[in-house]
Amino acid sequence: MRHRIPLAIALAAPVLLTGFAASPASAAAPSDAKPKAAKTKAMGSVAMRTKGTTYSPTRAADRLENWAQKGVSGYHNGCLRLADNAYQPKGGRTGTALSQWKRAKNHGYAHPGDRKPPVGAQMFWKTSNPAGHIATYVGNGKAVTNMPGGAVKKIDWTRMNDWGPYLGWAEPYYG
Repeated sequence: MRHRIPLAIALAAPVLLTGFAASPASAAAPSDAKPKAAKTKAMGSVAMRTKGTTYSPTRAADRLENWAQKGVSGYHNGCLRLADNAYQPKGGRTGTALSQWKRAKNHGYAHPGDRKPPVGAQMFWKTSNPAGHIATYVGNGKAVTNMPGGAVKKIDWTRMNDWGPYLGWAEPYYG
């Protein structure tokens, strides 16, 4: 005898559980969608590459804009954690924004001094904090970053130049 499976059950997608190893000081990223494979996306004259990410540059930027719009907080001194959570790396996290910048530079993913980042680019500043600062470019002159106190905000990226010298941007590298 043949058993029929109800259509709703047959069409249901399996549940996909995702996560990442995080240090005790870090919090999980706000959940907002199923992960998508990282893709290369042409942005002007630069083809954005990613290494070791769950999300593409465009999807990571969308996630960050969504978090800023929802008023997500909890990222006090957590700029790198915020940038990492947007991409949900499969491993290879670093300890500071400046170490992420150096790693990207060492692997040919950095664009020092370039002030025209594509959507999803990780932007870096050398600040008075030895860790430096990272934010993610979301387009139209805006970046999403954590503000003092930990709130996630979408701001004009040049405002962060007051925090320290701009170093450049990098394609997300978690290799």
